[in-house]
Amino acid sequence: MTVQQSRCLGAGQCEQLVPEVFRQDEEGLSQVLVSEPEPALWPRVLQTVQLCPVQAVVVEEGSGHPPRDTE
Repeated sequence: MTVQQSRCLGAGQCEQLVPEVFRQDEEGLSQVLVSEPEPALWPRVLQTVQLCPVQAVVVEEGSGHPPRDTE
């Protein structure tokens, strides 16, 4: 999971929805704190992906991918 810094506008929705996983840096851009969140957090992480106004939050196949039962 990554936040594409070149796309991020600093809306802050990701940090508000999942502060355990996302944090805004000193410039207001989001960063991933935990690349492999615990399974209970994945529904909110996936909601963040959908709600990001510029689609800057990206979940890729492989390490850190949500458990199959939350997709």
